[in-house]
Amino acid sequence: MNISNYIESGIIERYLLGLASPEQEDELLHLRRIYPLLDLEFTAAELRIEDKLMEEGSLPPVKIKNAVLQRIKPDKDWEDRPRGGYNPYEHTNFHHTYIPLDSFWNRRITVSVWWRCAFIALAVLAMSLAASTWYFYHRAQMLEDILFKLKVPPATYPAPVTR
Repeated sequence: MNISNYIESGIIERYLLGLASPEQEDELLHLRRIYPLLDLEFTAAELRIEDKLMEEGSLPPVKIKNAVLQRIKPDKDWEDRPRGGYNPYEHTNFHHTYIPLDSFWNRRITVSVWWRCAFIALAVLAMSLAASTWYFYHRAQMLEDILFKLKVPPATYPAPVTR
């Protein structure tokens, strides 16, 4: 396959503009994995299209900007309010709806007291099981040593030291 003819056919531009058929898209994605030159041409085509759109682009009408700003801040009181903070007792007819700007993912998880107690009890149980396992392991090792000494004939032991 001649890759330069494939690039010159305009398939990359059709893909980027959403005009390629599903078969052409699959073929292009498969060939991109094989030929690294297609990745470079893909990036260059993206930049060419972006530059062309920026050259031919136009600014939106001013009335659209004004309409959007009116939806954001419907009252002139918004700009005239004092910047030092808001005193709720200062203006009784000051009714604005404030939207909290907290992040959507900034959530707190509350846990019941009973779950906390259960977790603490589980942690204490796990520590006590670990301690008892350690104790019984060392106790078994000590008893194994005593049994080993009982099975070995006494002649192999060194004579007791007397003073």
